[in-house]
Formats: sequence, C-alpha cells, structure tokens
Amino acid sequence: MRLSRFFRGVCVLLVSVLLGSWCFPAAAQVYEQEMPADWQEKDILRITAFAVGEGDALLLQCGGESMMVDGGPKPFRDPMKEAMEKRGISHFKYLLNTHSHDDHIDGLYYLMLNGFTADEYLHPYTEWWARADKALHGRTIKLTEKLGIPNRQVGEGDTLTLGSAKLALHRYTKVNNTNAKSLLTKVTFGSATALLCADITGRAQKGFLTQLEPEELKADVIKIPHHGITPVEPDFLTAVSPSFAVVTNYADEKRLSKLMFQLEGRGIPHYFSGEGTVELATDGTDWYVWQTLGAF
Repeated sequence: MRLSRFFRGVCVLLVSVLLGSWCFPAAAQVYEQEMPADWQEKDILRITAFAVGEGDALLLQCGGESMMVDGGPKPFRDPMKEAMEKRGISHFKYLLNTHSHDDHIDGLYYLMLNGFTADEYLHPYTEWWARADKALHGRTIKLTEKLGIPNRQVGEGDTLTLGSAKLALHRYTKVNNTNAKSLLTKVTFGSATALLCADITGRAQKGFLTQLEPEELKADVIKIPHHGITPVEPDFLTAVSPSFAVVTNYADEKRLSKLMFQLEGRGIPHYFSGEGTVELATDGTDWYVWQTLGAF
C-alpha cells in the first residue's frame, strides 16, 4: 500500500523512543505525538511543513514571531492563505525564498498579493537578476516594491533571528544550477537543530561537506533535499546524522523508492508532508512530531 513505508517509519520512531535507540542523541528525546498543552505557554520553536504536494512551504514560529521558508506551488495558494488566517497570522518577520522555482516561490507571492505583510522579503539573487528576470522572481520583487516591503539578497554566512531561534544561511555557488544554488538553512533553538535543505543537488551536498564545518551540518531534523526525488548523498546524510526526516512530497513508493530504502536502511523515521501537514515542536531539547493524514 502507498503509506506502508510511512507507517513502518512511525514504528521505527516509537521503538527508538522506547528503547533509547542510537538514532536519537541522548540530549534530544523525540515523541511521536502532539505536543503537550502546557507547551503552549513555553518558549518553543514550531516548524510546520504544509501539505502542498511536491513543494516546500515551511512555517517557523518562535517567540511571537513568524516566518516562511518558501510558500509552495500555485495549486495550493488558497489553502496556504486559509492556513495562515486560521492561525491568526497576517504579518511575518521574514518571507524567505530559497530559489525561484514555482513550487517554492508562488505561495509567497500570493500571500503578499492578498494583504499579508513582512518586515523583509529575502532571496538569494542579485539586484541585476531581479531586473532581468521576467518570470517568478522578477514578478515577486516588483510586488514587494509596490507594497513597500523591503527585499534583500542573502547568501553564504548570513544569519537571522526568529524569537530566540537562530538561523544560519548557506549557499553553494560553484555550479550553474538553480536547484543546486538553493539556500540551505540551519535552524538552532537551544540544543535542538533542524537543517532545511531546499532543493540542493547531490553535487551541492558534496560541496557543502568541504565548504562547511561538521557542526554546521549536524542536525536533529532534516528536510530532505529536492522532495526526495533522488536519494541523499550518503556522506551528506551521515554528516547530518538526523534523528528523523521530513520529505516534502507524497509517499510514492515507486518514485521515491530509493530514498525510502535509504532512510529505512539507516533507521531514520520519516514523514511525507504531501500526505498531510507535519508539525514539529521543540523546547530546545526535546521534540514532538505529529501529522494528521489528509489534513492541510
């Protein structure tokens, strides 16, 4: 069945939690359930991977501040808008676009077009490219200027803050490929970490192994590169050494069989956001992860 591997991944997670498996660092306990009610009053980091099919739309919330890392493709414009309204979000500290493909940028454009505001719109491109591009990026930059939302190029070595969470941005540019040059985002909150890999290719993954220090790649959570269409480079996955993974795609056993085999072979529990929005929460040490299948 289509979800059988997903459920096997959940079982691995539960066994790992109960037995204290090597999959999870001693400092980070992972619970496969909704976060406790009293966490609503705590200083926590929340990451939401919305069910936008084969695309990225990640909401980060910490310390009363919100940001988006990409916004998903055109078919999910209205569900994204409704999801923000349901959460009472009308303003973002940042709208961050990792690269200008439709399945990452379109939702950000639509949110701004529909009255959502931001302190800054962030992207990895030069001002020249913003003027030259006649497609998605250029259109979005023109909209930010019309709305008075500052836009800024970010790249390797730039840092951001969201509440008390810290974000480090990285970019591998020794290759002429839009996906490969996607922004890599390392999120740190207390001792809890997440690595959001956008669509970085295998070549970029290999490049980051030499460009970055080991501690810059190590993370509790990995957002699998490029929707899991190809397996993660083995050395890159070893360097990250995640406790669990989020795949921004459907649980398609035929298309993603190699990735599924890779993650299951390493005992890494994984969630497919295309099957239902995935929610993650951490207090800086422990993680809670939950998903409602079929829900946006």
